[in-house]
Amino acid sequence: MNKFLTGKDLENTIYNTIWETKSRLLIVSPFIKLDDYFKKLFDKHENNPKIHLILVFGKNEKAVQKSMSKADFDYFKKFLNVSIIHVPNLHAKYYGNEKQGIITSINLYDYSFKNNIEFGVYSQQSILDKFKASADNDAWNECMKIAKNNEVVFIKRPVYENKKLIINLSKNYVKSDILFDSTDKFYGFSKNKQSENKRLNDFAEELELGSKPDIRPEREIELKTEYGFCIRSGKKIKFNPKQPMSKESWKIWNEYGNEDFPEKYCHKTGKASNGKTSMRKPIM
Repeated sequence: MNKFLTGKDLENTIYNTIWETKSRLLIVSPFIKLDDYFKKLFDKHENNPKIHLILVFGKNEKAVQKSMSKADFDYFKKFLNVSIIHVPNLHAKYYGNEKQGIITSINLYDYSFKNNIEFGVYSQQSILDKFKASADNDAWNECMKIAKNNEVVFIKRPVYENKKLIINLSKNYVKSDILFDSTDKFYGFSKNKQSENKRLNDFAEELELGSKPDIRPEREIELKTEYGFCIRSGKKIKFNPKQPMSKESWKIWNEYGNEDFPEKYCHKTGKASNGKTSMRKPIM
């Protein structure tokens, strides 16, 4: 069943999609901004490891906080089973759970829900519909394809203790583990922009207590030091033994130009040299 929606009907259908989720919630929205009402909807699932929350957001590759604030990002990190993916060229919007989905123009943005004129097409499905071609199946599959082909920012997964019983097989939830977190890279808190890129398929949907990760570890590459220290002031500067002083210190030194004049610091380590370094010998 497909239905065109706008206004309050569209808003309430999206609210219900979030609220009534039982096992999986997929949200694709370039811009995400939560008010207290949205948080009340999501908070219902905060302690439920059975619900996999998949967030796909995008735009503003050089200023990710314009697409989703750090505060909202941190809010989603508290959920027990969550995947957050960044798509730089995302413009599509979709909200779906295991029973229904909405292809729409509206972002998960409080202002949009309160002020904008937005449209959407709603699809409701039964178990049998999952095996049939439909707009919602196509939308879900396309959104998951986008999620799987783009860079993961944060992954947290539930850990279960398996107990084999005579009658049935059950599993007890124990905790949730953060498997990947590149928040600092995306929000500009890390100078290392070349950290490893991960995809959704790199991570299992759930973990067994005591199991070891099946992802091959990467060898850490030791980065060469690209900075040094002024041998006169100790100020951090570009590493260059041929010019081991800051501009200010060099102007003073250049008045006499004595290459053997004792200086105070080691150009490479920044440690006090007690006069053992000079322009001719800047490194201890």
